[in-house]
Amino acid sequence: MTAQADGSGTVGVRKIGASGIRSRQRRVLLVCIPVTIVFAIGALALFLLLPTDGGDKVLRAVTDGILLGGVYALIALGVVVVFKSSKVFNLAHGGVLMFLAYFAWWLLSSVGLPLWATLTIVALASVAIALTIDRFIMRRMIGQSGLTTFFLTLVLGFSVIQGIAILLFTGKPQIMPQIFPSGSLSFGSLDFSFTWVSASVVATVMFLAFVAYFRFTRGGLAMRAVSESHVISQSVGISVKTVSAVSWIVGCLSAAVAGILLGSMFAVTPTMGSFAIVRALPVLLLGGIESIPGAFLGAFIIGITESLTGTFVDPHVSGFRELLPYILMVVILMLRPHGLFGLREIRRI
Repeated sequence: MTAQADGSGTVGVRKIGASGIRSRQRRVLLVCIPVTIVFAIGALALFLLLPTDGGDKVLRAVTDGILLGGVYALIALGVVVVFKSSKVFNLAHGGVLMFLAYFAWWLLSSVGLPLWATLTIVALASVAIALTIDRFIMRRMIGQSGLTTFFLTLVLGFSVIQGIAILLFTGKPQIMPQIFPSGSLSFGSLDFSFTWVSASVVATVMFLAFVAYFRFTRGGLAMRAVSESHVISQSVGISVKTVSAVSWIVGCLSAAVAGILLGSMFAVTPTMGSFAIVRALPVLLLGGIESIPGAFLGAFIIGITESLTGTFVDPHVSGFRELLPYILMVVILMLRPHGLFGLREIRRI
């Protein structure tokens, strides 16, 4: 459903029919299939051209990138959902992620709670943070420019929330207690940590669960309507404030889970929030800031390219692994300014 205005300034409503939806799905496939083919051919060429040990390195780098991409997708999901419902680019996501990761570590390690109790308390804390941000901060910003909310979430995440986390938990790097089975999973000559495999599976399942909610439930339908137009959604009885609150809850829950997973894969550190945002930014701009499928595919593209670069280029050009995702993002944005899956916005003046 979209809004149109005629010459007199009257706003009308045009419904997007099934043919329009099918057309959008075809466009998504037309982008997704070539990108997947290009990456598959590139990985296969590297695997065949390199010697045996080089082929194993390629396979290991690609699989590590896929595992990392699942977690990146969950990080990006929280930002996309909030942006779709409120047009707020949520830079506080990283600070919330870091705070909840430290909170989970404290409950598991210092308090000694079992995992199920820790997850329950962290989930409740996520909901409380989300409702506080939405009700007492973001609603007061309604009508403000996107730049204002951008800087507000930046300060909120990287100054306020991150500062509180450092004050409460001392800000020292910590090791997350074991929450996944120890050991490794072997495929031929390759060994994969159960922690990495489990973290990627959990992140991917959560991402797909939200996609199912978004596509097949009444709440998801309301979120899709609000992402198209607040005015039209309100005119048909949808509570925009409720949808916004739910979006912030989804964002903070995804931050909590992603923070626990990153802490299990690496460590719980004061910089993990900035790490998450720095990784989410190319993922979002690559896939399209309003596109959930774009966030999913973009996360795996960034994860694989980062892992391949770290394996083959970083030994010769130190730090290029951190730079390549942004180079790839700039190239794609030059070709498709709205991202691989983003919607082109047309403003009638």
